[in-house]
Amino acid sequence: MKASLRCVTCIVVLLGLLGAVSAAHATALPPGAVDVDVININFGAGTLQADTGIINYGFGGNTGTVREWVVLNTNRSLCPTCLAFIYQFHVTTGNITRIAGASYGSGAVDVSQTDNSSPAAVLPGSLPGGFGANNADRDTGPTIDFDFTSPVMPGGTSWVLIANTDSTTFSRLGIINLLNGTSSSGNLTGFAPLPALASVPEPATVLLIGAGLLGLVWRRRS
Repeated sequence: MKASLRCVTCIVVLLGLLGAVSAAHATALPPGAVDVDVININFGAGTLQADTGIINYGFGGNTGTVREWVVLNTNRSLCPTCLAFIYQFHVTTGNITRIAGASYGSGAVDVSQTDNSSPAAVLPGSLPGGFGANNADRDTGPTIDFDFTSPVMPGGTSWVLIANTDSTTFSRLGIINLLNGTSSSGNLTGFAPLPALASVPEPATVLLIGAGLLGLVWRRRS
């Protein structure tokens, strides 16, 4: 009996360690993080929630397009109903060294990317990418950014850049910003996660609380 118990315990511990290894594969991006590696993944199926469509940008001789998608339940979601915010840009003239998104607040975020060699059907209009981000930061308030040590040059397209969050809702008040090393695109309108809302009690829970309060009042009157 004791031997069987030890065997079960070993299996549980082993499974726990395997879970820890799998969890470690995520590239967490906590507030204050700088130069975090962006892991490469095979983007999995999700459900499209929103799409900015093609946004044209132009600043300081730099022109091109950028797009953002919001996807529910990707293969790297932080919870079954969590949202991922996904970016991709194309350079027509000039170059781009960074793309930033806001506002991510203080919620959980992890980052990844894919070359999108077979554009995922869930991302309409996405393209095969030729330039991956070297690292990601979250050191400027609620902003996250993907950095390109080698600038994305004319005719180049970034990989699909993914910010997984623990948020289940989003707003159309997000900001997208591109940088070419010396000047910025200004703020383009995108999507952003909203803070998790406080949990609302189930109706049955509300009834139990109400019954308890009524019982307390009746007892005091008695």
